[in-house]
Amino acid sequence: MGATRRLYARLQSGGSAVYRSLFFPPSVICIAIIIASVFGWQAAKQSLAHDLTTAEDVRIGTAEQSLYSHISSYEQILRGGVGLFQGSDSVTSSDWANYLSAFDVKNNFPGVQGIGFARVFTADQLPDVQAFMADQGVPDFQVTPADPPRDTYAAVVYLQTVAATAPPSFGFDMYSEPTRRAAMEEARDNDQTTITPRIQLMTAGPAQNRPTGFNMYAPYYGPTVPSTVDDRRAQLRGYVYASFRTEVFFRPIIAGLNTKTMAFAINIHGDKTPLYASPNYDRIAGGKDAAHIERSARMYGQTWDIRYALDANQVVSTVQLRRPGGVLFFGIFTAVLISLIIYLVLRGRARDLTAQKERAVEMAKDELLSLASHQLRTPATGVKQYVGMVLQGFVGDISDEQKALLEKAYASNDRQLRIINEILHLAKIDSGRIVLARQTTDLNDLVKDIVTEQRPDIAAAKHHLKLQLSKRPVMANVDTHMLRMALENILSNAIKYTPEGGHIKVQVRRLRLHALIEVTDDGVGINPGDINEIFRQFSRLPNEMSQRVEGTGIGLYLAKHLIELHKGSIRVISKPGQGSTFTIEVPLKIKGL
Repeated sequence: MGATRRLYARLQSGGSAVYRSLFFPPSVICIAIIIASVFGWQAAKQSLAHDLTTAEDVRIGTAEQSLYSHISSYEQILRGGVGLFQGSDSVTSSDWANYLSAFDVKNNFPGVQGIGFARVFTADQLPDVQAFMADQGVPDFQVTPADPPRDTYAAVVYLQTVAATAPPSFGFDMYSEPTRRAAMEEARDNDQTTITPRIQLMTAGPAQNRPTGFNMYAPYYGPTVPSTVDDRRAQLRGYVYASFRTEVFFRPIIAGLNTKTMAFAINIHGDKTPLYASPNYDRIAGGKDAAHIERSARMYGQTWDIRYALDANQVVSTVQLRRPGGVLFFGIFTAVLISLIIYLVLRGRARDLTAQKERAVEMAKDELLSLASHQLRTPATGVKQYVGMVLQGFVGDISDEQKALLEKAYASNDRQLRIINEILHLAKIDSGRIVLARQTTDLNDLVKDIVTEQRPDIAAAKHHLKLQLSKRPVMANVDTHMLRMALENILSNAIKYTPEGGHIKVQVRRLRLHALIEVTDDGVGINPGDINEIFRQFSRLPNEMSQRVEGTGIGLYLAKHLIELHKGSIRVISKPGQGSTFTIEVPLKIKGL
């Protein structure tokens, strides 16, 4: 029996090793696909970074181009105005108005506050300028601010305002304000259009409420442009200029770049002084996915530090943003799916191979057990007969000592035959060759006979047995020999695993459709977690009595399967040290069925 248990254990451990080995190929494939997916994910991230950079460059390039185009369009107007004065030294206010009306500045060039001409003259020339302005319909022309007196003025003499908040600034001396004068002198010396840093524009209301902006200046020298700086300073006659309110000037540029989304923002500083920030700059720049780019732009004598902020989630498409995560997810999903499919295929194949091997081993085991049992039962039966004949006196009288030894030999031989019969039935059960020979039997009589047969063992163990039979016949259609074998094994275990002087109760009850046979003892008991283990082949639980009790570990296995062949069931309730109750349930013989 030990060899059989070892064979079964090797088979089980071998099968477990086979199943464990099935994880290796799918695991390798899974890891390989995941590694490839990680590389694909990194490539997708690099591609996304490139797409973001390209989209940012395109957006920023568009913004810079729009900014240059926007501001250079005003330079063309100013240069055209210079050309107007160069063509005629007697340009009137009406000529100036007609020139600007052709451009429709208000509708075609948003952001400008006003466009005018500032005439440069000395203090001695002020009366002539006042007379000229009187002829132009400005009889009370005065240079402002009047104090302190200055040698040279650059006063506004022509002006067409666009914004409603920009009042006529006739007479305002732009040389009186240092920021304006610096830009004007740079334009004069270099014969270039220049713009100022941030300034307060001339509007109605208190000075502290005036909007900020910048001016653009184009110098006018006369019919020709002098070639030297000294000549330019000496021949300078005035400036054609334009005033811009920064908020109004930059707004259409940003709006044009955010036609579909508000993903683009801009912040401009001139000479480290804030010039303009789009309304959405703080929101975009403070976002977790914001991209920040800083550029410097040289604009007509001024250096503007431009800070761009873009929302990466809106700069490129959602498909592009999700591509890296999609590549990684799809790769992992594919790896798991393919590995699972491969594992299931291999496991199915391994299961088939293992099942074939198990069937082969079981068939070999059954044949070996059957052959061995038949070969063992034949001589054992002969020994039993011969010993029985000697005990019955067929060969003459024997002494008491001889009789005692022969009786022990007879009992030992009888136990051997029982074990051989159990092994034979075990082989038949495993191979499915048991066929029940059913007959109608009163289970009261069957249980009573079994108890009577085992009375000597009960008495030898000094147990107290109580038999409680049903008052009515309990008729069942059973194989008496097979059911007897099952009940004998259960009662025998109760006797063996109950300490000397224990109590055993056997009860037969009749239910509506079933009969119940209960065997209760106050023996060593069974741990609830081990109850399923006692019904396995060759299984014996270690306890305080298992070392002193002989057994093969197949009795309860046989009992369970024989009962189930009768369409019955067996249940166990037990606690260690408190005994066990085995309940056998078999169908009754119902009249008419």
